[in-house]
Amino acid sequence: MNFKLRTISSLSAAILSFQIYALDCNSEPVNPNGDSNQLQAALQQATNTGLPIKLTGTYYISSDIKVYLKNDLSVDASGASFIATTSLDGDMFSLDAHDIKSSECGAGTGLANVSWDGGSFDMANAKVSTVVPYTSLTPVAKQGTKATADALSIRGVSNNGSSKLNHLIVENITFNGTSSSSDPFYLAGGDSGILMTGALKATIKNNSFYGVRDAAIYVSAGGANGVYGDHFTLSNNYIERAFDGITSKRGADNIKMLDNTMNDVVVGLSIKRVFNGWTATNVTIKGNIITKGVRPISIERANNVTIEGNTIYDLGEKVAGETNPRNKYGNHYEGIALNGVQGTNSIRLNTINGVSGSTREGSTTTYGIVTRDEDSRTTTGVTIVDNSFSKLDKWVKHY
Repeated sequence: MNFKLRTISSLSAAILSFQIYALDCNSEPVNPNGDSNQLQAALQQATNTGLPIKLTGTYYISSDIKVYLKNDLSVDASGASFIATTSLDGDMFSLDAHDIKSSECGAGTGLANVSWDGGSFDMANAKVSTVVPYTSLTPVAKQGTKATADALSIRGVSNNGSSKLNHLIVENITFNGTSSSSDPFYLAGGDSGILMTGALKATIKNNSFYGVRDAAIYVSAGGANGVYGDHFTLSNNYIERAFDGITSKRGADNIKMLDNTMNDVVVGLSIKRVFNGWTATNVTIKGNIITKGVRPISIERANNVTIEGNTIYDLGEKVAGETNPRNKYGNHYEGIALNGVQGTNSIRLNTINGVSGSTREGSTTTYGIVTRDEDSRTTTGVTIVDNSFSKLDKWVKHY
């Protein structure tokens, strides 16, 4: 081939590459097949058009893959692996609403449905965010500069307070945050596995998490005063070696945590109060199994809570290999805690077992069910019946 033909051939290839990955509102998104440099464009093209995209291959990620939600986004990543390098300081993926960009490509003010199916996310080498629990435990080499460092971050409300995210579905992902399968949560890289704020509805199911610096699944209401975000169903997830297993914050309503399994977590399933006065309403926690937790189930400032048919094993056993419990409420372990809970609340048919046949049985303090005030609210309207307790210091403790 002479020089002229080689030049034409190279130019044609460059044009083809541009055509494949050019961002517009009509072209079908193309699988980058392991090309990390094209990953952001491929995902952006998928939500530009609303057409589904399949991702395959292995991607080494050194900076945030930021995508602005426009039309629907449907991702099949069942054949893909995403590996953070030591340079990743911040989120791995950000799927965000934007004041201006989210209305482009004919999206207007319409809401987007987002689904993400499958994929392996490895955050073991990523930098840790500045807002994780117990920042002093973060290894020096992993100390990051960003306020978030999540594997899959989805924010459904723009800066001006507009809602963009209708229904979010995340399923079948695998998250790994540690270099060793025995490392405690505080040696993990990154931050949370899945973070979502502001979806009008969310389904997060059948995911697995191993070694999580903060929360495996963190869902939250969004917008001013938490106006957007409820009807979250979090089910059939497996979590081990995490600070937080599954948590919902900022007053999101209609939360269901069903049939999840956890092992070695500081806090297992929780509703957490971030701002004074913000209250979650209608919380259902059923059929979960938590082994080795400091606070396996903990509810702060909520109304109408149902906690039924859950099993808690080894309450009082070491968590993260530590002798003393990391519990903001005191130097003890508490299986189910209601903190500032009111309305109509049912705690029934739960099984709570302490450690047995261990020197820790006598050296730790374990309470089965705890009630206390929270945010100047007395816990009231609680029915506690038909629960099973063993090897505990006190079955029910009222503070």
